[in-house]
Amino acid sequence: MTKKALITRWKERPFSWSQISSYEYDPEQWYKRYVLKEETHETAEMKFGKMIGEKVANDPKYLPFIKRLNVSEHPFSVMFGKIPLVGYGDFYCSITRKKLQELKTGVKEWTQKRADEHGQIDMYLLMHFITEKIKPEDVECELIWLPTKRAEGGDFNVNITLVEPVEKHHKIFKTKRTMADILTFGARINRTYKEMEKLIKEHE
Repeated sequence: MTKKALITRWKERPFSWSQISSYEYDPEQWYKRYVLKEETHETAEMKFGKMIGEKVANDPKYLPFIKRLNVSEHPFSVMFGKIPLVGYGDFYCSITRKKLQELKTGVKEWTQKRADEHGQIDMYLLMHFITEKIKPEDVECELIWLPTKRAEGGDFNVNITLVEPVEKHHKIFKTKRTMADILTFGARINRTYKEMEKLIKEHE
């Protein structure tokens, strides 16, 4: 496939937070996954996080101390200039349209600072402002962290579990964004998008 065809195919794909985080973590990994569309290995942590997210979204009796908002997997989809953006908020209040929750699992500790700097929330509030004209200052955001632990067996099996008791160890971070924050993130989208296109053009 020619570079022009690769760029065209990549541009037709909606632009997500996972693309940005993948590129910023490892541009070559991003290129293989999102441009060449090579199959990527899903880690045990990723599989576990997805499983827990689905259980929390679909079973109100599972971890009932987590006070979910009324809509799970709320779709965000907008055109940002010529870039199609897409995302799915873990939980969203469709009544007030002013509450958003993100659920995270993992060993790496979430702190208030990390929650305040998490770009996924900036991106969702940018899309939310474009579609609903609701300023990010008016949206209540929570990041819910369920700590996990990892155990490796002698047969190379990896076992991921939530740290028990979950209710005691989970943390909820209330985090806010401003119009300046989402405008800065919009500039980050444009800058990253241009860098991605340049990488495709220059790639061997």
